[in-house]
Amino acid sequence: MTGEHAGLTQWQRAVELGAQGWAAAARTALAALVADPRTSTAVVSLAHSTRASLIRQSGGHAAARAGDGRACALAVAGADSDDEWLSAAWMDGLVGLAADNLGIGDFAASRRLLDRAAACRADARTALRLSWVRSEWGLYSGDLTVARAAAARSADLAEALDSPRHGLKTGLIAAAVATATGDTEAAVRGGRAAYDRAGELGLLPLRWAAATLLAGVDPGTGEYAASAAELRSVLARRGMPLAPLRPGERHGR
Repeated sequence: MTGEHAGLTQWQRAVELGAQGWAAAARTALAALVADPRTSTAVVSLAHSTRASLIRQSGGHAAARAGDGRACALAVAGADSDDEWLSAAWMDGLVGLAADNLGIGDFAASRRLLDRAAACRADARTALRLSWVRSEWGLYSGDLTVARAAAARSADLAEALDSPRHGLKTGLIAAAVATATGDTEAAVRGGRAAYDRAGELGLLPLRWAAATLLAGVDPGTGEYAASAAELRSVLARRGMPLAPLRPGERHGR
């Protein structure tokens, strides 16, 4: 996307810190952006939704709704705006709220928010995030037809976006869909690819998610369960405490 917005580079750096698991550092950077009067409205909105995402990754879906709601309120003009970043911030808030409601089990509210976001103009990044949560909605609501279709669309969007991190997460979600549909071979293959690639890129939250998935579908010697526990400890020290997943729970978006 094009356009000049004060604080945009700092926000992108905070996103990178969060993706690497440096959650405390990311939250500090985001708080500074919000407090700085020079930061544009679009970036302040994005900072709120990014902070909410970090809260959600630690299992705090209910608490994350406040940040995503604030993001939407700030970017409310984005639905009808010619400013691409303001429009993206509006969609980020909506998709975040959909993920929050999915995490607390309100599937109807989550789907309404996803449908509302889908009616908005989207850039490639926000369209991919919408597709991720749509796939997760299918997984956790039990609608595997939706999950598979959204995972396939995510793969197309990720290929066009050409971002290693986005491609990695897309592959991990596809592995989760394969697990749910009983395709264990594809789940293991995709999970291992995501686990290895996340290690190469230093994306510890995604490596933890891949290890957690593999511990369930490919227990073997217990290697992945041990790795998930070790990664959880490292991430907690970086400010991202992750509770062990229980049946029916989810992390992230």
